[in-house]
Amino acid sequence: MNAIELLMQDHKEASSMMDQLEMADKGDRTAKDTFIQLKEALTLHTQMEEQIFYPALKNFEETRDMIPESFEEHQEVKDMLEEMTGISPGNDEFMDKLTELREAIEHHVEEEESEMFPNAEKLLGQTRLQEMGRQMQQMKLGKSSTATNIRQ
Repeated sequence: MNAIELLMQDHKEASSMMDQLEMADKGDRTAKDTFIQLKEALTLHTQMEEQIFYPALKNFEETRDMIPESFEEHQEVKDMLEEMTGISPGNDEFMDKLTELREAIEHHVEEEESEMFPNAEKLLGQTRLQEMGRQMQQMKLGKSSTATNIRQ
């Protein structure tokens, strides 16, 4: 799987987890687990983009200006996730913040999928994108084994 395919798969998974959270009732025990999964997935996703994907694009004129905005959007999402961490899923404040989070993520995803990713395909080529995809999968494997070890 190349880097773009992997990142787009992450986008779909995050959207699905947000869908689950939007349908959660107050006090839903699985909603807390879903939020933890969402937070971990988004944290890893931003790390992969910031450490692997964006550095590969920062030297190209076509994508150079997109990178700082993407970092700002990542920080905005991190801040929202941190604010949501202490709130019970399903309550009104959590749901309001979830709406804000979804809007921020959808804006970010739209920019990446409509502008950044097509440029990346042209500028980097399939061989480089495949290699970046392998690096990202290695990051995912490392994080999932760490998370598993922490939970045991």
